[in-house]
Amino acid sequence: MQSSLRFGVLFATANGLAMSTNHAKKPAVQSLLESAKHMLKNGATPAVIDFSEETLAEITGVVIPAIINESENDQRFIYALHGRFDEVRAALAAGNTEVFQRNAEETEFSNRHKECRDVEIHEKCEGKRNCEMDLYHLWTVWVGQEQELREIHDTISDHFCPPGTNGTLQTFRTQSIPWMESYMRQKAIVDAAELAYDVKRPDCLVTHRLLDDQSVVCNDLQSQLEGAACAHELAITSVLQTYYEDFAQAQAAYNCAVEEVMELERDRKREWVTLQVVNCLLERIREQNGVPCDSEDGVTEAVGVCEELHGLSVCDPVEGEPRICLDYPPLPPCVHACPSRHEVVGVCLPVIQPTPCNGDFIAQEYADLPPYPLAPFSEVNPGCNAYPECSSCSDLPVPQPITVDECPGYTVDGCSTDDSDVYQDGELPLTFVRNVDGVADVRCCSTDGSQCSSQDFEGGVDYNTPGGDVHTGCYFDVTYQEAMTVCHNAGMRICSAEEMDQCCGTGCWHNHHAIWVNMLDAGMSLDQRIAQAEDQID
Repeated sequence: MQSSLRFGVLFATANGLAMSTNHAKKPAVQSLLESAKHMLKNGATPAVIDFSEETLAEITGVVIPAIINESENDQRFIYALHGRFDEVRAALAAGNTEVFQRNAEETEFSNRHKECRDVEIHEKCEGKRNCEMDLYHLWTVWVGQEQELREIHDTISDHFCPPGTNGTLQTFRTQSIPWMESYMRQKAIVDAAELAYDVKRPDCLVTHRLLDDQSVVCNDLQSQLEGAACAHELAITSVLQTYYEDFAQAQAAYNCAVEEVMELERDRKREWVTLQVVNCLLERIREQNGVPCDSEDGVTEAVGVCEELHGLSVCDPVEGEPRICLDYPPLPPCVHACPSRHEVVGVCLPVIQPTPCNGDFIAQEYADLPPYPLAPFSEVNPGCNAYPECSSCSDLPVPQPITVDECPGYTVDGCSTDDSDVYQDGELPLTFVRNVDGVADVRCCSTDGSQCSSQDFEGGVDYNTPGGDVHTGCYFDVTYQEAMTVCHNAGMRICSAEEMDQCCGTGCWHNHHAIWVNMLDAGMSLDQRIAQAEDQID
């Protein structure tokens, strides 16, 4: 099956045209157009007329369908790439399910830990402290009573033991009786005080054990709380990192594809329109039955009538071919932070929460706990079990949005024809310098290259020019990926370097700045696309 390039060559050969090197390099459709004009002017043999009939059939049955097929394939490709954003958002929502669960676990451990500490301090700690203070009181009573017993003992000892004392005298025995009775009474009091102390002491051992048991439970909950908080942080970090990386990859792939497909779409529209002109000319040749037009004016008129087709609105469903006018869905809106840590549901960005040992976590987990006994400790201020030291999480970097820069963007002067002092001072023009991490300003072109825009972009900033004019919706100093997103969301594309001078004076003082331009090759030639279509048909 012959391509349109072969058609063009055969047309030229059939008419005895000398093919120059420049002519040979012309696109196939342009060759057809020139050959058709030549035949309309000079006439054609019956064999060439027959061949033109075949060519009409080929254009109608193969070439144009191939262009439409390519266009529909590109549309599916664009939709498939754009569908990746839905997958990224779905993955974010799925990841948020784990974050939600991790938060629920941390919250549960937080509540249980606080309840446990409340019991530990209000019940177990206070019970232990009260018992110790009561026991200390009993001990002081015992010591005081025993001291009185010692004093009675010393009095008796002094009474019995001095030199020359005669214990057999009636007077001696009479004086001793009250002292002995006093000693026996005090001894009974001391024994009772000691017994009270001994009876109380096991109670305090119980309160000690109850406090220790409660502290073990609370300390374990604290450990689980800290572990849950770290797991929560890890889940949030993982979800954010995955989202930022996946979105950046999807954005880069989509933006690059849109830039390339827009170039291909522009070529296809030109080819389609040119083919309509060729069709028209071939129809005229058929009507003339190979007879040349009777005058130069006749040729000019016939060509002029056909070339009016260049003004067709390609996207108009009546006179054009909407299937080669593609739809480029804008990037999805920015994903906002989740309303709160307890509302991490669906498509939202979870926020990093306080982690063990930092001030926010301490305030969050311990500020509302009941007051804990503070040193110095004494018989009137007994202590309780100290809380264990917190265990911090492993250091994790906080994920940030990233840019994956894979498209061949370059910077060029905003307007090389500008004769302002800025250029005269040598600050510009810039050359084609690629800087992956660099920034430049944004100008956008329509798909067909007929329009250029430098301002009134959504999300842009206002700019006051030195002359006092206010330009709105401007973008300055953004990455190439950001620039593509701005243009695509406006239904436009990054301009080519050749188009830049057509944009001079379109706003935002961009004449005096470096502008992002697209250096992408438009891709396959028409011949290559036709060959590909032929292979698919065969």
